[in-house]
Amino acid sequence: MQTIDLSPSIKDRLLAVSQKLGRTEAELIKEAVLSFLEEIEDIQEAQQRLNNPPTQYLTLEKVEQELGLAD
Repeated sequence: MQTIDLSPSIKDRLLAVSQKLGRTEAELIKEAVLSFLEEIEDIQEAQQRLNNPPTQYLTLEKVEQELGLAD
């Protein structure tokens, strides 16, 4: 279990949203943290791919051919 210190304005906003949605503040905080972590992980993966690009690329024509979409 972690403890976080929220400003009064954030606490008020969190309470208002939790009441409006009929969910607990803890549920909303967990969901927000999970969303943030997923976003950070996606960014890290994108940065890694930019720093280590694949050695082979497929052209649009090749993809269409492999999918049976070529004319």
